[in-house]
Amino acid sequence: MTQDNDKRITPEVAAQIVELLPSVMSLRDLRAITGLRLDTIRRVAAPFLAIMKLQGTHPKCGCGRDRFHPYGCVDSYVKGHRHNRVPGQSYASSPAVLERRQRVIALLVEGHRFVDINTTMGFKNKDARRYLRFLTPEQLEARARAIEARGPIPAKRRQTKASAAARSPASNQPIKEEAPC
Repeated sequence: MTQDNDKRITPEVAAQIVELLPSVMSLRDLRAITGLRLDTIRRVAAPFLAIMKLQGTHPKCGCGRDRFHPYGCVDSYVKGHRHNRVPGQSYASSPAVLERRQRVIALLVEGHRFVDINTTMGFKNKDARRYLRFLTPEQLEARARAIEARGPIPAKRRQTKASAAARSPASNQPIKEEAPC
Protein backbone atom coordinates (compact mmCIF):
# COMPACT_ATOMS: atom_id res chain seq x y z
CA MET A 1 0.00 0.00 0.00
CA THR A 2 1.41 3.34 -0.97
CA GLN A 3 1.00 6.62 0.85
CA ASP A 4 -0.46 9.32 -1.34
CA ASN A 5 -0.58 13.05 -1.60
CA ASP A 6 -2.82 15.41 -3.57
CA LYS A 7 -0.72 14.97 -6.72
CA ARG A 8 -1.76 11.30 -7.03
CA ILE A 9 -5.51 11.92 -7.16
CA THR A 10 -6.11 11.59 -10.88
CA PRO A 11 -9.51 11.67 -12.57
CA GLU A 12 -9.19 7.91 -13.10
CA VAL A 13 -8.71 7.29 -9.36
CA ALA A 14 -11.64 9.58 -8.53
CA ALA A 15 -13.78 7.74 -11.09
CA GLN A 16 -12.78 4.41 -9.55
CA ILE A 17 -13.80 5.65 -6.09
CA VAL A 18 -17.17 6.87 -7.41
CA GLU A 19 -17.73 3.58 -9.23
CA LEU A 20 -16.99 1.51 -6.12
CA LEU A 21 -18.99 3.62 -3.63
CA PRO A 22 -22.32 1.75 -4.10
CA SER A 23 -20.72 -1.69 -3.76
CA VAL A 24 -18.13 -1.43 -0.96
CA MET A 25 -19.21 -1.89 2.64
CA SER A 26 -16.87 0.65 4.23
CA LEU A 27 -14.39 3.35 3.36
CA ARG A 28 -11.67 1.10 4.76
CA ASP A 29 -12.51 -1.47 2.08
CA LEU A 30 -12.18 1.30 -0.49
CA ARG A 31 -8.84 2.27 1.06
CA ALA A 32 -7.61 -1.31 0.68
CA ILE A 33 -8.67 -1.41 -2.97
CA THR A 34 -7.23 1.93 -4.05
CA GLY A 35 -4.20 2.12 -1.78
CA LEU A 36 -5.01 5.70 -0.78
CA ARG A 37 -5.17 7.06 2.74
CA LEU A 38 -8.51 7.09 4.51
CA ASP A 39 -8.69 10.88 4.89
CA THR A 40 -8.02 11.28 1.16
CA ILE A 41 -10.81 8.87 0.29
CA ARG A 42 -13.20 10.70 2.64
CA ARG A 43 -12.32 14.02 1.03
CA VAL A 44 -12.74 12.71 -2.54
CA ALA A 45 -15.93 10.74 -1.79
CA ALA A 46 -17.71 13.43 0.27
CA PRO A 47 -19.24 15.39 -2.66
CA PHE A 48 -20.39 12.20 -4.38
CA LEU A 49 -21.93 10.85 -1.17
CA ALA A 50 -23.79 14.17 -0.74
CA ILE A 51 -25.14 13.93 -4.29
CA MET A 52 -26.19 10.31 -3.71
CA LYS A 53 -27.97 11.32 -0.50
CA LEU A 54 -29.86 14.12 -2.29
CA GLN A 55 -30.88 11.77 -5.11
CA GLY A 56 -31.95 9.07 -2.68
CA THR A 57 -29.46 6.52 -4.02
CA HIS A 58 -27.19 6.50 -0.97
CA PRO A 59 -26.84 2.84 0.13
CA LYS A 60 -27.89 1.77 3.63
CA CYS A 61 -25.71 0.08 6.21
CA GLY A 62 -26.73 -3.21 7.80
CA CYS A 63 -27.78 -1.31 10.92
CA GLY A 64 -30.26 0.83 8.97
CA ARG A 65 -28.33 4.10 8.86
CA ASP A 66 -26.59 5.53 5.80
CA ARG A 67 -23.53 3.55 4.80
CA PHE A 68 -20.12 5.02 5.75
CA HIS A 69 -21.56 6.56 8.93
CA PRO A 70 -19.08 7.45 11.69
CA TYR A 71 -18.46 5.21 14.69
CA GLY A 72 -19.10 1.50 14.86
CA CYS A 73 -22.43 -0.20 14.42
CA VAL A 74 -23.99 -3.59 15.08
CA ASP A 75 -23.26 -4.75 11.54
CA SER A 76 -19.54 -3.95 11.73
CA TYR A 77 -19.22 -5.49 15.19
CA VAL A 78 -20.81 -8.72 13.96
CA LYS A 79 -18.23 -9.03 11.17
CA GLY A 80 -15.59 -9.81 13.79
CA HIS A 81 -17.57 -12.75 15.18
CA ARG A 82 -17.20 -15.61 12.74
CA HIS A 83 -19.40 -17.98 14.73
CA ASN A 84 -22.60 -16.29 13.55
CA ARG A 85 -21.59 -14.74 10.24
CA VAL A 86 -20.94 -16.49 6.92
CA PRO A 87 -18.48 -14.72 4.60
CA GLY A 88 -20.24 -13.52 1.47
CA GLN A 89 -23.66 -13.59 3.14
CA SER A 90 -25.55 -10.74 4.72
CA TYR A 91 -26.12 -10.61 8.45
CA ALA A 92 -29.81 -11.42 7.89
CA SER A 93 -29.23 -14.52 5.72
CA SER A 94 -26.35 -15.98 7.75
CA PRO A 95 -28.54 -17.83 10.32
CA ALA A 96 -30.41 -19.69 7.55
CA VAL A 97 -27.15 -20.70 5.88
CA LEU A 98 -25.67 -21.88 9.18
CA GLU A 99 -28.83 -23.85 10.06
CA ARG A 100 -28.78 -25.61 6.65
CA ARG A 101 -25.08 -26.36 7.14
CA GLN A 102 -25.78 -27.96 10.54
CA ARG A 103 -28.54 -30.15 9.05
CA VAL A 104 -26.22 -31.37 6.28
CA ILE A 105 -23.41 -32.01 8.77
CA ALA A 106 -25.79 -34.05 10.95
CA LEU A 107 -26.81 -36.15 7.92
CA LEU A 108 -23.17 -36.66 6.95
CA VAL A 109 -22.18 -37.77 10.46
CA GLU A 110 -25.11 -40.23 10.50
CA GLY A 111 -23.56 -41.87 7.43
CA HIS A 112 -26.14 -40.95 4.79
CA ARG A 113 -25.13 -41.20 1.16
CA PHE A 114 -24.38 -38.03 -0.79
CA VAL A 115 -27.19 -38.81 -3.24
CA ASP A 116 -29.71 -39.09 -0.41
CA ILE A 117 -28.55 -35.81 1.13
CA ASN A 118 -28.73 -34.05 -2.24
CA THR A 119 -32.33 -35.17 -2.76
CA THR A 120 -33.35 -34.46 0.84
CA MET A 121 -31.91 -30.95 0.87
CA GLY A 122 -32.78 -30.13 -2.76
CA PHE A 123 -29.15 -29.70 -3.82
CA LYS A 124 -27.75 -30.04 -7.28
CA ASN A 125 -25.34 -32.82 -8.17
CA LYS A 126 -22.37 -33.23 -5.78
CA ASP A 127 -23.32 -30.29 -3.53
CA ALA A 128 -23.46 -32.42 -0.36
CA ARG A 129 -19.87 -33.53 -0.91
CA ARG A 130 -18.71 -29.92 -0.52
CA TYR A 131 -19.89 -29.91 3.11
CA LEU A 132 -17.22 -32.47 4.10
CA ARG A 133 -14.78 -29.61 4.65
CA PHE A 134 -16.86 -28.40 7.61
CA LEU A 135 -16.55 -31.71 9.48
CA THR A 136 -14.15 -31.97 12.40
CA PRO A 137 -11.79 -34.98 12.59
CA GLU A 138 -14.07 -36.54 15.24
CA GLN A 139 -17.09 -36.12 12.97
CA LEU A 140 -15.18 -37.66 10.06
CA GLU A 141 -14.37 -40.69 12.23
CA ALA A 142 -18.01 -40.97 13.31
CA ARG A 143 -19.07 -40.82 9.64
CA ALA A 144 -16.59 -43.56 8.73
CA ARG A 145 -17.94 -45.77 11.55
CA ALA A 146 -21.53 -45.14 10.47
CA ILE A 147 -20.73 -46.00 6.86
CA GLU A 148 -18.93 -49.16 7.95
CA ALA A 149 -21.88 -50.18 10.14
CA ARG A 150 -24.29 -49.49 7.28
CA GLY A 151 -22.39 -51.82 5.02
CA PRO A 152 -22.11 -51.64 1.28
CA ILE A 153 -25.17 -50.65 -0.67
CA PRO A 154 -25.82 -53.15 -3.46
CA ALA A 155 -25.46 -51.74 -6.91
CA LYS A 156 -28.54 -51.73 -9.10
CA ARG A 157 -28.38 -54.42 -11.72
CA ARG A 158 -29.87 -54.08 -15.15
CA GLN A 159 -32.81 -56.34 -15.58
CA THR A 160 -32.35 -58.61 -18.56
CA LYS A 161 -34.87 -61.02 -20.01
CA ALA A 162 -33.13 -63.96 -18.36
CA SER A 163 -33.08 -62.33 -14.93
CA ALA A 164 -36.71 -61.22 -15.33
CA ALA A 165 -37.74 -64.77 -16.20
CA ALA A 166 -35.80 -66.12 -13.24
CA ARG A 167 -37.62 -63.74 -10.92
CA SER A 168 -41.10 -64.34 -12.34
CA PRO A 169 -43.63 -66.11 -10.10
CA ALA A 170 -43.86 -68.99 -12.58
CA SER A 171 -40.21 -69.83 -11.97
CA ASN A 172 -40.87 -70.33 -8.26
CA GLN A 173 -43.23 -73.25 -8.88
CA PRO A 174 -41.76 -76.74 -8.71
CA ILE A 175 -40.98 -78.42 -11.98
CA LYS A 176 -43.42 -81.21 -12.82
CA GLU A 177 -41.81 -84.37 -13.95
CA GLU A 178 -43.45 -86.12 -16.81
CA ALA A 179 -44.38 -89.70 -16.41
CA PRO A 180 -42.23 -92.13 -18.38
CA CYS A 181 -43.87 -93.43 -21.52
